[in-house]
Amino acid sequence: MRSILGIVLATIGVSLWFWGGFRLAGKKSFLWKIHALGISDTIGSIFILAGLLVRSFEYWPHIILAMAAIGFWGTALSFVLARLGNESIPQENTEEEDAV
Repeated sequence: MRSILGIVLATIGVSLWFWGGFRLAGKKSFLWKIHALGISDTIGSIFILAGLLVRSFEYWPHIILAMAAIGFWGTALSFVLARLGNESIPQENTEEEDAV
């Protein structure tokens, strides 16, 4: 039962990886594509690690550490990319900037 659950979780994770990759071919903006890829990649990786955790529980400290690292760095990288992408888009002047 544990091995079947582990395989199901890993399959969901790999499916999310492919779903995020296929979304890159769409007609949405570049930032939306990167956001969708980052989310699907992070959650897919966590599902794969959850499948490994179910199958081989003796390595739980390493797997939990990897899950935390992926969760943190995936979110941080998405935030940095969004900030960099937002700075490259020209913004309209607000009234406060015009007054200065």
